[in-house]
Amino acid sequence: MTLNNILEQSGISLLLFVICAYYAFRLLVLKDYKAVRGKTEKPPKDVEGYCKAAGLVIVFFGISTLVMAGLVLVSPVAGLVQIVACTAIMVVMWKKVTDKYA
Repeated sequence: MTLNNILEQSGISLLLFVICAYYAFRLLVLKDYKAVRGKTEKPPKDVEGYCKAAGLVIVFFGISTLVMAGLVLVSPVAGLVQIVACTAIMVVMWKKVTDKYA
């Protein structure tokens, strides 16, 4: 399998991983909650706690996309099932974070 084939099958997953890493960095290191909440939203009750919790949710999803990038090379169906399950888990985790801190 050549690099071109790998990028062809896993390119979007790898790009999504980079995007998740960027937003996780902005939340965990820079504490920029406006990056994910928007500039017009009210700030969360606990900015530090929100940034940590939301950043960890994004790290989880980023790692999930990286795993999916590998799974797609073996079995596209397994990669699809895995990312759908991880997306559902992320939605539940994100809802808990926003309920707790918003």
